[in-house]
Amino acid sequence: MTALFIRAFVFAAASVLPLPIPPVSGRVVEGFRAPACLRCAGHRGVTFATAHGTGVTAVRSGVVTFVGEVAHQTYVVVEIAPQVLVTYGWFVPTPELQKGMAVNQGARLGVTGERFYLGVRVAGAYVDPLRYLGLAGVRLRGSGKVVVGQTPFAR
Repeated sequence: MTALFIRAFVFAAASVLPLPIPPVSGRVVEGFRAPACLRCAGHRGVTFATAHGTGVTAVRSGVVTFVGEVAHQTYVVVEIAPQVLVTYGWFVPTPELQKGMAVNQGARLGVTGERFYLGVRVAGAYVDPLRYLGLAGVRLRGSGKVVVGQTPFAR
């Protein structure tokens, strides 16, 4: 798949979807690093430092396609548009969350421990979730705490 196709897909999807909301309040401690190949090393999402018990909310409405453990970590995957999957990881999902369930934007999906993972796949390719979702802007709140959120300068 070419980068041009992915960019066009991202632009088309972003033009019809509502503005996303941040899934957690926290500091990014590990950013997205695209792998050089399908099985190569990389960080296919972003990791946030969060306070224990921080609520996790759906960034956009969609349908749950997976709830379960991978390598002893819990993940929930939500399809927010055709071929656009958002992965929420390293948290405790609400007990009623099940595969096939529709979730609304802003719905509580569960609570975090001390860290939280967010990833996005478009047509099978991993993309930077903060840039794709329009959450790449950060602002300072309080005494230097970096909070992910929408700013007029995010692109």
